[in-house]
Formats: sequence, structure tokens, C-alpha cells
Amino acid sequence: MKRQDLFPELKPPRAKPRVLAHADDHGSFPDGRHCHRFICKKCGFDEWLAGSISEGRRGVPCPNCNLAEEKA
Repeated sequence: MKRQDLFPELKPPRAKPRVLAHADDHGSFPDGRHCHRFICKKCGFDEWLAGSISEGRRGVPCPNCNLAEEKA
């Protein structure tokens, strides 16, 4: 049985889900920094960006999709 929420007005509204661009290829710049090729499957964003290994695994917010959703 589901419990009734006693104070629903105190809950903050949920954030809209972000669209992430995920890493497709990995490498390193000549100066030794890690770089990843991020591709968004929704809009086709494709760019090499510098970032940590964990950003490559997790993904980064797609600048095209998330900007369009904020304006709408």
C-alpha cells in the first residue's frame, strides 16, 4: 500500500531531464590532456572536447538540445 504524502507543498519541483552527449572515441591532446569525441543521438552534435575520464564515461550535457529546451 502506498503512503500518502503529508506535506506535498514542501517538495521542490523535479528538474527536467537533461539530454546527454556520450563519448564515442577517446584520445589525448599533444599536451597530454584527455579528449573525447562526444555525440548526441538526438540532434547529431559531434565534437571533440577536453575532459576527465569520468566525464567521458558519464557523458556531458548536449549544448544544442539543452539550450533549445530551456528556451521552449
